[in-house]
Order: sequence, then C-alpha cells, then structure tokens
Amino acid sequence: MTAFGREPAEVRIPRAALDALAAALSVRTVAMRTWPDGIEWMYPMGTWDEPHLEVALMPGGEEVWLRMSTDRSSVAVWTIQQWLAFTRKLPGATPPD
Repeated sequence: MTAFGREPAEVRIPRAALDALAAALSVRTVAMRTWPDGIEWMYPMGTWDEPHLEVALMPGGEEVWLRMSTDRSSVAVWTIQQWLAFTRKLPGATPPD
C-alpha cells in the first residue's frame, strides 16, 4: 500500500516486534524519523538496526499506520479506536485526555 492508495495490505508483525513497541511506548522510549513523504514514523529506541515495528499517526488523528521495517511497502491501517484500545493495555498506561 502506498501513502496514497487504499488497497488492503497484509502485514505480518512478529509478536516480538509488537511487544518491543509496547514496551517502548509504556516507558516513553520511542524514536522518530520523518520520511521524504513527510510522514513521521515512530519505532522503539535502539532497534533501528534490527527488524522492528514502525507506527505513524496520520494527520487528523483518525488512523494509525503500522509497518515492519523489513517490508516498508506494506502498511496495516488501524482506526484510532483500535490504537487507543491497544495502548490502554500497556503497563503503566494512563487514559488519554
């Protein structure tokens, strides 16, 4: 899926990659990189040189995009409700304002 397309994509996210992102979010150790298309992707700090999950919050706050660093051409799209449900389950999570 491209930044402009809306066709479904299959993204296989290994449990370890999702767990690493969850741990990074729970202790607020997420790094960010902005790609040439202007999208800012978050990933667990210290994992750039190994396979990792990347997450982007889309402008408008209605979608969250997820992709693996090993296949950046495939993107899974979560609604903001799905994302918030995920982050509420993290250790030490606090409700959003």
